[in-house]
Amino acid sequence: MGELSGPRAFDQALSALQTEADPARAVQQRAYMKDQFEYFGAATPVMRRVTKGLLTELQGAVDWEFVELCWQAPQRELQHVAADHLRMNAKHLSSVDLPRLARYIQAKSWWDSVDHLAQTVSVAVRTDSTSKGVMREWSVHENLWMRRSSIICQLDSKEATDTDLLADVIKANTGSKEFFINKAIGWALRQYARTHPEWVGEFLTDHREQLSPLSRREAAKHLSPERFTP
Repeated sequence: MGELSGPRAFDQALSALQTEADPARAVQQRAYMKDQFEYFGAATPVMRRVTKGLLTELQGAVDWEFVELCWQAPQRELQHVAADHLRMNAKHLSSVDLPRLARYIQAKSWWDSVDHLAQTVSVAVRTDSTSKGVMREWSVHENLWMRRSSIICQLDSKEATDTDLLADVIKANTGSKEFFINKAIGWALRQYARTHPEWVGEFLTDHREQLSPLSRREAAKHLSPERFTP
């Protein structure tokens, strides 16, 4: 790790975001996220512009101290900076890093951070076959955000999607009353329907009674009526 790491990297990210603070936007962002987090008020494009150089310099390995400091910070933008850093270094991670990622999935959890981290999890799932067993464990976890992560961990896999894994994590969560779980099931199936509509149509038909109406509607958005009608 270079000189710019850990606390020094965090201080630089903090300073860059403080410079771009917009109190009026911060109020709007906080309200949108149900007053769960503090904000600088930096829009995502601005956040990424002012931290691009820093994150580029940190590429090559995950700086876990930097991630931890960002996650401890009250401002939500810093959790997204940490998640960007993880995503940019995802190719350096494997199944042994999943417990660390699980910790952040379960800390300050909401859909924005969880879905961001899932992009990093997805790389480990594609490159390390032992990660698939971990996803099956996550799919029955008591924490709903862990379950959501297991469901959406293959969103960008396209032809590389492991359909056995996809089916398993979804079936482990049918019957759920959680909006974020049922939405994730529909999202995962809708995304894979872009690559393999036949498989998704058959899955929806076979599991119509088990899947929630929300999951069925979301999954069928890009399917022709011949494939499946919710």
